[in-house]
Amino acid sequence: MQIASLPPSCGRRWVIDGFRLLRRFPVPLLAMTFLYLLMLMATTIVPLVGPFAPMLLTPMLAVGVMQAVRSADRGELPTPQMLFAGLRADEGRAWKPLLLLGLINVLSTLLSLAFASIADGGTLLKLATGQSTADDPSLQDARLLFASAAFLLLYTPVQMALWYAPLFVAWHRLGPGKAMFFSIVAVMRNKGAFLQFALGWFLVALLASLAVQLLKMLFGGSPLLISLVLSPLSLVVLTALYCSFWPTYRDTVSEP
Repeated sequence: MQIASLPPSCGRRWVIDGFRLLRRFPVPLLAMTFLYLLMLMATTIVPLVGPFAPMLLTPMLAVGVMQAVRSADRGELPTPQMLFAGLRADEGRAWKPLLLLGLINVLSTLLSLAFASIADGGTLLKLATGQSTADDPSLQDARLLFASAAFLLLYTPVQMALWYAPLFVAWHRLGPGKAMFFSIVAVMRNKGAFLQFALGWFLVALLASLAVQLLKMLFGGSPLLISLVLSPLSLVVLTALYCSFWPTYRDTVSEP
């Protein structure tokens, strides 16, 4: 496995590539994203582990998402069955280490939230686990902003370790520890590109938010109209985001 070192400008191209890939097979890829989100939402109803089930399953389902986008990049039709490619990867042996990555994700998230919540008395932790409502006065506390920044600082290394790890496990047959190590190496080697990638998506999100605010002003904030626009727009942007994850791997890592 070879890890390339790319110029920072690749980060902007990855964002554009996400929309280009979506244009190739818009309906199958949008349907895949909808199914992916539906599955994650369904797991939240499981007692006790519900709030953390999506984080547990994300590494395994991420393999399926990348399988579908890789097919689209090759001009092949993505199918819903590809979403479960993680269960079949490495002759059916990859699902255990992928679940272990998911467990690491859960534990790392909880630890990061616990440490960050010291700054705001636990508000961030309650918000993340669904124990806080929208009218909770503690959400207006300025300390929540500091706790959120602390969480971002603590969780970023975990995200770096898990960025490529599922694909390294499923496609390169690495153990979870090695997969996370080489994921950090790959991200650090291309930190300039990933910074521009993050900034590019921040700009996309900002433009989408401004478009929604403009529609509210033009049409008087009609809830039905906003819902009819916001739901499809969110699905398109999310699908393009997931599609853009693939070129970050395609351009950086040599395939097996």
